Amino acid sequence: MSYPYKYYRYLNLPSIPKDIFINYNFDEYEKKVQGLINPGYVWTDSFNNDIDKWCKENVCADMYFAFQIIKTDISVHIDNQTKIKFLYILETGGDNVITEWYSEDKETVIDSVIIEPNKWCMIRVDSPHSVKNVENGKTRFSITGRIF
Repeated sequence: MSYPYKYYRYLNLPSIPKDIFINYNFDEYEKKVQGLINPGYVWTDSFNNDIDKWCKENVCADMYFAFQIIKTDISVHIDNQTKIKFLYILETGGDNVITEWYSEDKETVIDSVIIEPNKWCMIRVDSPHSVKNVENGKTRFSITGRIF
């Protein structure tokens, strides 16, 4: 049996329990990494103690888990020093937020997905990709961990 090549895969890992503390007041987060090309992107490990501990116990013991906060579309880019990431979308940022991957010309879409919330997903980030359709006034908020 062959499987089509995709730039993302869903995983059958446990859902984040409702009793884990997650701060949804995004103004309280320290912006540890803020996108230079994509200023609407923030990586932060503020308030991540509970989620990092739970993820280490239930997902992967030797990874570090933190948060992504995305308030605007993210233009085509390739992540630095990361090939594959875990994502667990807590807030989608809108009903039609699409992650797209592109050929090397950075114009031809070769794969796309509306990543479902509250499910673990692996995504390729060493290929050109973008995030589109983040609704004005909404936030795409996710747990993230670098796989490779």
